[in-house]
Amino acid sequence: MDNKTKEAIKQLQAEIRQLHALIIDRAPATGESRAAVAEEKPSARKEKGDVAVQISVQVPQGGANGHKQPALGFTLPQLDAVTDADAAAVAYALSSPHKVALLRSLARVESQSRSDLGRIANLSTGSLYHHLRDLMRADMIRQTGRNQYVITDRGTRSVYVLQALAAA
Repeated sequence: MDNKTKEAIKQLQAEIRQLHALIIDRAPATGESRAAVAEEKPSARKEKGDVAVQISVQVPQGGANGHKQPALGFTLPQLDAVTDADAAAVAYALSSPHKVALLRSLARVESQSRSDLGRIANLSTGSLYHHLRDLMRADMIRQTGRNQYVITDRGTRSVYVLQALAAA
């Protein structure tokens, strides 16, 4: 991989950290829950500042969770309130090609076994557990049963936003 590609990847990861931290279950600027922000009337929201970033992900038929996810909008004050630690935690969960491969695989199906994920990402058992643990800590996947994993809404948004940024 040449230096130009590496720099582009670093820039994309920085942008992803900023966007992804906003998808967490709270509105950073006020400490309100995301549900409370969603309940605001559109006119009240504009008084706080115009939406600076809007994320809309439509999950393909048969994809993870089988439904469309609502659009999320964030104002500049909300974006500015995201801590570096929160952004870094999200970026770390997306920092490895193996983790991205795991998320992409889970985004296409309802659930997958640990052995299937290991084969897809070409990982040994120890490495696979390490990556799965990091993705679970970041609330991007969850374990539904013994050795079965599913992607969360946050994980679905993350992987599609990551792919969109990489395609741009």
